[in-house]
Amino acid sequence: MDARSGGAATLLSALNEACEDFQRYGQQIAAIHDAVHWELIGRIGRVGPGESPFALVGVVLRYERTTVDLGVDLWVREGAFEVSGYVTIDGRRMLIDLPDVLTSDVDEAIAALREYTRRLCAHRDVLEEVA
Repeated sequence: MDARSGGAATLLSALNEACEDFQRYGQQIAAIHDAVHWELIGRIGRVGPGESPFALVGVVLRYERTTVDLGVDLWVREGAFEVSGYVTIDGRRMLIDLPDVLTSDVDEAIAALREYTRRLCAHRDVLEEVA
């Protein structure tokens, strides 16, 4: 395996690990709050033809009439990676907006993905913050 293949394999592995972390997070929040319904988000693709490729990992929490989205996006734009992390309420209000990380180094992009996943999954009281 050459360096590019190794980097791609490591990136896919890190995306899978992030999905697993968000899945555990959704399960833990649902165990604390019986009325919470959660759904894992994991997408890889393009928004449209000719658009930049992206990966999105996260979880959606539905509680009463409120929807909370926690996620990390990774885009590939002009030969660089852009990683962002966020928590939104009802698709409108931003509760957490982590600064974008721009890098051409796949290892730095993976480190940002892992750090943002860790930081978002550390918010155990997200529903209390919303209420």
